[in-house]
Amino acid sequence: MGSFEYISVLISVLLGLAITHLVIGLVSMIQGRESTRIYWVHLLWVLNVITYITQWWWAFHYWERLESWSMSVFYLLFTYSLLMTAIAGLLFPVHGSVTDYRIFYYKQFRWFFALQFLWLSLDIVEVAAKASFGLRPIPPEYFLFTIPMILFFLGAVFVKSPKYHAFLALLVFGWNVFYNVLIFVPIARS
Repeated sequence: MGSFEYISVLISVLLGLAITHLVIGLVSMIQGRESTRIYWVHLLWVLNVITYITQWWWAFHYWERLESWSMSVFYLLFTYSLLMTAIAGLLFPVHGSVTDYRIFYYKQFRWFFALQFLWLSLDIVEVAAKASFGLRPIPPEYFLFTIPMILFFLGAVFVKSPKYHAFLALLVFGWNVFYNVLIFVPIARS
């Protein structure tokens, strides 16, 4: 087993835990639908985070071409995946149940967006590292999305406005669709 395969096992376990948590949360929400108030913004964030996770899992294959691994690269990828798992973890309770997901969302939102701010900031480091190792060039559109989103996520830590949170959830959803259809898929094929 090479270094990439060895590291990819841990990354896959972390991402699998994140997806499992989200799926179990959705199933709990469906099972408790008669006594649970669902909040569409929360559901859209669940979908957005599932998309983040699958994009990261798919893009992780670029690291397969890295010839010489270091602990700093390992910790970069590990921390990146750990942040993603923590973000997913904040969308549903680990213990207990929720009767109103709007209330639950606004109890978690500061941590949720602080972690997204950190994660997307670390994404710049990860994308730059891939480029510096010659694994994948930085897509020209990358910074047009990343820099504003970092600022939006930072703003979301401090802004409790439901309109702002709805706008941001829709913006990220739209970007995920755009990125997957127009940018991510063609690059992944090359």
